[in-house]
Amino acid sequence: MNSNLLQQHAAFKRQAASANSSSSSPSASSSKSRSEPSKKRFKPDLKSVSQNPNTFKWLKLSVDKLRKRYQKERKPISVEDLIKAVRLDLDPHEKMWLANALKENVKVEYDRERDKFAFKPAYPIHNKVDLLTILRDHYETGMGGILESDVKECLMRHEEIMTEIKEEGLLRTIRRSDKQNVLFYRDTSVEAPMEAQFQEMWNSVSVREISEQDIENYLRRVGISTMEGFNKKKRPPRRSQPRDDVMCGC
Repeated sequence: MNSNLLQQHAAFKRQAASANSSSSSPSASSSKSRSEPSKKRFKPDLKSVSQNPNTFKWLKLSVDKLRKRYQKERKPISVEDLIKAVRLDLDPHEKMWLANALKENVKVEYDRERDKFAFKPAYPIHNKVDLLTILRDHYETGMGGILESDVKECLMRHEEIMTEIKEEGLLRTIRRSDKQNVLFYRDTSVEAPMEAQFQEMWNSVSVREISEQDIENYLRRVGISTMEGFNKKKRPPRRSQPRDDVMCGC
């Protein structure tokens, strides 16, 4: 038999074998794809997670942990490490909800580039000098005082530091009606010494039984008229009413 024919015959067999293998591979791959679960993009179900009664607890524990971390070290932390630090057992849906809630919290600062979170205090107070500087700035600019609760969030030893400033005579504390303490800078340069007898006279005078009208009458008798015009209510201008004869065309 011719050698060329033998070579062509062998090449034909090889081509036929390769064709059969390629035709059988799609069915195998399709069966394999059917057996394996399809990988879909993760879509968090935040609506159902928000109905979980534990969401407020997760958020509170996370913010408190960030606050305590801020008092020790001012380094941001990822939500995964935060969950481990708080010892929460959250699924991917709950973790996504917590991350979004932290981003919207006014007490939390979010670093978008590094995808990390840190506590956001009301004032950048790190030590006693920072507290005195902010108190003095508020006093000089007329902004008033600052809440003790805001200072407590920044400093671990806030009571000890406040005691030191009080002993130096540079701090005044006033308690509001809502039982919140407000801290003010005390400017000793504007305080004048007062003799004890004048202090006793001032404290002995009571005006509880005197009305505002009595005080105003007394000031007028002694020739002080600075209170005039304070408690006078201005009546709105009276609009002119249309006459009946004009309305009816008479």
